Amino acid sequence: MKRWAALIVFVSAMVLPWLWGSATLWAMNLFIWGLMALSLNLLYGYTGLLSLGQGVYFALGAYGAAWAVIYAHANFWVAVGAGLLCALVGAFLVGWVSVRASGFGFVVVTLVTALICYLIALSADSITGGEDGMPFRAPALTLLGLVLSVRDLWVRYYLALGALLAGLGIVYLVSKSLLGLAFRAVRDDEIAAAALGYDVFKIRLFSFVLAGVLAGLAGAVWAISKEFVRAGLFQPFGAFLSAQPDPDPLIAVLLGGVGRLLGPLVGMGGLLVLRELLVSIWPQGYALLMGALILALVFFRNASRCAAARVLILSS
Repeated sequence: MKRWAALIVFVSAMVLPWLWGSATLWAMNLFIWGLMALSLNLLYGYTGLLSLGQGVYFALGAYGAAWAVIYAHANFWVAVGAGLLCALVGAFLVGWVSVRASGFGFVVVTLVTALICYLIALSADSITGGEDGMPFRAPALTLLGLVLSVRDLWVRYYLALGALLAGLGIVYLVSKSLLGLAFRAVRDDEIAAAALGYDVFKIRLFSFVLAGVLAGLAGAVWAISKEFVRAGLFQPFGAFLSAQPDPDPLIAVLLGGVGRLLGPLVGMGGLLVLRELLVSIWPQGYALLMGALILALVFFRNASRCAAARVLILSS
């Protein structure tokens, strides 16, 4: 049944631009930001590391691709590769320090790192464009002998869909492997995992770097699709504090279900729908409405879980 449902969703996504063109741009945003939420879910849901600085690797992926095009006149694949490399190096350097901490200490380290990177990006506006951003002309996508312009909406759509499917495939394979078992062991009890012979530091670092690379892939695809990057991508804050609000991957993970493969995608879809609905109701204060509504959803979701647990305990 699940395989048939997955097949139907996949076929629907493949034919969406041709059957419902007006939803193409919305779906493209869902795929890109869903991949970003997927990277955070890999880190938080599978390894138990809550990062508030995941946007740093999204921004590094975006700027890596943009810089490769602007300064090296790179083609599409080299630009994406440059974005992934920047995200990988950044995640490794930050992860080498941050994963040594745990719990609240890890959260603080990632938050401070994101703030520092954001301030550096603002001050280095000659190469980042600052808050005004930096436009560039994205190179054409060459695939199987075909030369496709990323300015065509349908090309950007399938590019975002392909990146999301690649991310889903990676996370699925990891979750079903011995590495995924090691992630969950460290998440559940790092002391017991260390006693069983797991190298907690290396497992956490690998998870951190892999999540950073996935975020970098989302950032590179976003930058090439928008032909634009801005320093605000480094911000550690979510959708409600940014001058140019983007969907918040952490909220999407919490709404969709932590540790579930498709949870971040479902949560991001709900978040985007809520934003469109509330903007139409109150354009100036939609962030206030969305924040209150999300708090209510999370509260009642947790309350329903507690009620279900009480019923199970009493029935047993």
